[in-house]
Amino acid sequence: MRKPGQASEHSNNPRDVTPERAERVSQTVGTSVGSAAAISSVSGSALRNRAGDASARPGRSMLAEPPPRATYRLQFHKDFTFEDAIAIVPYLAQLGVSHVYASPIHKARPGSLHGYDVVDHTEINPELGGEEAFRRLSDALKEHGLGLVLDIVPNHVGVGADNGWWLSVLEWGELSPHARAFDIDWHRLGANRKLVVPFLGNRYGVVLEKGELNLSFDPEEGSFSVWHFEHRFPLCPLSYPIILDRALAASDEAVIFGDVLAASERLRVMGEESGADRRTAFPADVQLLKQELSRAVSASPALGQAVERAVSLINGAPGVPESFGTLHRLLEAQSYRLAHWRVAASDINYRRFFDINGLAGLRIEEPEVFEQVHATVFRLIREGRVNGLRIDHIDGLADPESYLRSLQSAVGPGFFILVEKILKPGEDLRPWPIAGTTGYDALNLVDGVLLNSEAAPMFERIYRQTTGVEGSYPSLLRRAKVDVLETSFVSELEALVSDLKRIADSERQTRDYTVIAIRGALREIIAGFPVYRSYIGDEEPLPEDRRLIEGAVTSAQKHSALPDRSVHEFIASALLDTKSDEAPGRPDPELVRRFRRRFQQLTGPVMAKGLEDTLFYRYARLLALNEVGGDPGRYGVTPAAFHAANVRRVQHWPHAMIATATHDTKRGEDARARLSALSQRPEQWAKALRQWRTIVSPHLATIDEVQAPDANDQFIMLQALLGSWPTELLDGESDAQAAVAFGARMEVFLVKALREAKIHTSWVNPNEAYEAAATDLMRRLTEPNSRFLCDFKPFARRLATQGMLTALARTVLKCTLPGVPDIYQGSEFWDLSLVDPDNRRPVDYVVRSQALEHDEPADRLLARWRSGHLKQRILARILSDRAAAPALYAEGDYHPLDASGPKTCHVLAFRRSNGQETLIAAVCRLLGQVISADKLSPPRAFWGATTLPVPAGRWREVTTEREVATDGSGYPTRKLFATLPIAVLRPVI
Repeated sequence: MRKPGQASEHSNNPRDVTPERAERVSQTVGTSVGSAAAISSVSGSALRNRAGDASARPGRSMLAEPPPRATYRLQFHKDFTFEDAIAIVPYLAQLGVSHVYASPIHKARPGSLHGYDVVDHTEINPELGGEEAFRRLSDALKEHGLGLVLDIVPNHVGVGADNGWWLSVLEWGELSPHARAFDIDWHRLGANRKLVVPFLGNRYGVVLEKGELNLSFDPEEGSFSVWHFEHRFPLCPLSYPIILDRALAASDEAVIFGDVLAASERLRVMGEESGADRRTAFPADVQLLKQELSRAVSASPALGQAVERAVSLINGAPGVPESFGTLHRLLEAQSYRLAHWRVAASDINYRRFFDINGLAGLRIEEPEVFEQVHATVFRLIREGRVNGLRIDHIDGLADPESYLRSLQSAVGPGFFILVEKILKPGEDLRPWPIAGTTGYDALNLVDGVLLNSEAAPMFERIYRQTTGVEGSYPSLLRRAKVDVLETSFVSELEALVSDLKRIADSERQTRDYTVIAIRGALREIIAGFPVYRSYIGDEEPLPEDRRLIEGAVTSAQKHSALPDRSVHEFIASALLDTKSDEAPGRPDPELVRRFRRRFQQLTGPVMAKGLEDTLFYRYARLLALNEVGGDPGRYGVTPAAFHAANVRRVQHWPHAMIATATHDTKRGEDARARLSALSQRPEQWAKALRQWRTIVSPHLATIDEVQAPDANDQFIMLQALLGSWPTELLDGESDAQAAVAFGARMEVFLVKALREAKIHTSWVNPNEAYEAAATDLMRRLTEPNSRFLCDFKPFARRLATQGMLTALARTVLKCTLPGVPDIYQGSEFWDLSLVDPDNRRPVDYVVRSQALEHDEPADRLLARWRSGHLKQRILARILSDRAAAPALYAEGDYHPLDASGPKTCHVLAFRRSNGQETLIAAVCRLLGQVISADKLSPPRAFWGATTLPVPAGRWREVTTEREVATDGSGYPTRKLFATLPIAVLRPVI
């Protein structure tokens, strides 16, 4: 066991440098490990120089330390702090994970439930316990032999009254020392070199004249700000004379306030200066004047009263519009324009995280910003308190690869880094200097192979006939992306159009392309873009990027209604022509680069909002498919494709994460497993739908001549109920209190689902009548002993049993495939949660810890599977084996095993070996037609002569500890799966 600061054989800290480790890293990545000060000494120029250092890329054997064996994701917030985590460290160690995988821990906006709205990257969140509590957690982890993988957020920050950088930019505009930290387009057409700040609850004039913009004076800072509820808008000190002159004029003692009068005059003179160098120094110079003002007010109650009187007068009087003239003049003198939040869609001129106004994009490509944002993380890595990093929203960055090379260079070669990168099916991860993704690709691969893909045509028919939804899946996706472009990202689209028009106007061959044509073609290309983004820099585009752009253009032309479709080819050339040509008659290369960067930073948010946050709630053929990284138009994965993907995985990304649930997944992993099992019962599903819709019909409403909820929304409701129905409510008489609590959760989910779909209601324009009709129906459906539940529960019980078997198979696959398995908090028991915030409910670790103390073989728990103990036991047993043989699981190869006999389609198996150790993993699949609520395994006769090729010898089944003796001629599956539908075999030595 390693003590704090002491290097261990399997340390994951790149600063724990031993001579052996330095030699190993030097051999694998071609460079030596630097001193402990290396991280802090990386300069801006060094970052640029190292960005192209290909030697920093860790490959299969290039990690400097063994990868995590397994991670456990914890979501930190004010109600689950570092002290709470310390209390469960012994449990996590006993469960068998090697690392805690922590949500962001930097200071976030007060009350944040996720931590992705960081307001200060230099401070550990005081709501979580601050630095001291974090160190205690770190020490506790080390004491139990655990490491820490930390989630960091380099793409954006939360903006508001608690973000010093943002307040500085509001105060000083382009003169702020932090202005370059944010991705702001000060020259945006119509912005007039002002930052558009869309945080008002109504139109500016209405808010102003209602008295909801309140000028106030901070005597400690010596500063003035305007407040709108919780939003603070600092005033530029160069505009203070407007207030101070009013204060002095209203005072009988103005003559004795000479210092204030002098300060006001100096500010007035500064405001008239035009020299760039001089103006750049204003923010620092004015701090002294603020301090003088603060001291003067503190020393003179009369002056303080005069300032307050002036502030009160300037704040105006509601009902007297002319009384707000001075406040309006003050605000017009600022470097920002206050605006209604609805203005953001069309006028905003700073890059956001998706369409969230309160999360502003950072220019992490600037070396100074990079260093400031990462300083605390680098210190924690040097101290050995952080052993790996997860990079949030990598696709938001201007140049993800350069960023990752800079990061890997800064923390030391071969450091364990994962990226949140959503790969579309068939898309390969770029060869970045990382260990892999956070696992959505693995999630959909594992889920897909456990789905009955042969039922796709019947499910499609059931869905279309039941709901009347029309249009192919690709056309529905394009429509959803166009919808979000035209509502949430109008401003970003218009910025691209403006750049493209300027590029077009610079050449005689393209200057006749109109703004309307450019806008239409660009919208079509983005709507049809097949993946989240491309990665074109200043060099010649890679073949895959060229294919993406050319394919999107071809698709856009095919669906375009524009009369001249050559405009699409013009846009392609702007994206693909990376030659810097400053000859007369050629477009400005910097303008072209900006367009290319902006385009690539927009396609990802449009895909995410159009697919994950819109179409997933519109297209409901089978909700198990509607998951992050998934493609609902692609129904399942064949075993052959599954095996081929894992062969590639072990060759290229053997240490990538395998996730089955995250804080962002659309439903809990076991809710998905139930819906996946639904694919095995299409006929029964069709029959149940007919019956349930008959029961539901009398309770439907009509809102504005539209059925409420409509047939598609009903389809979503019924699947959501099947997936998340609590195990404790499966039987006849239900706990009324538990039923009410579940119904309330379903109502919250339903409102979110309806608003995300944006058909009958939305977040921007809520239709409360439609939502009320839908939630009323949900209440009627979930009422204990309702007619619906009497018919629903028998079907739900059988499906829950089948979902349980699917979930067990997935648990085994997650823990034995190449990669690092991650357990989302609490999901070691059944995870039937809905989308956030439902999946962030408190976890009962006392119950989980008590269950783990009873070390029963997994097969003995099968009859009591509803408790969740069975899943936890299987997980713990395999994690224990991973701890006993880390090299096998981390570096072992992958070989598919093909069963023989009549039931081969129901067996999925593979072998892994590293030359010294071997494992065989086998799971049952697609047993829905032979399993019922009371029959937990198929009859022995079901398997017939089906066998699995297991080498001769004695084997130990990991989850049950039973021994299996084989003669090498093929082991009968009726014996292999006699007690459980899963098996993990290890040779008995």
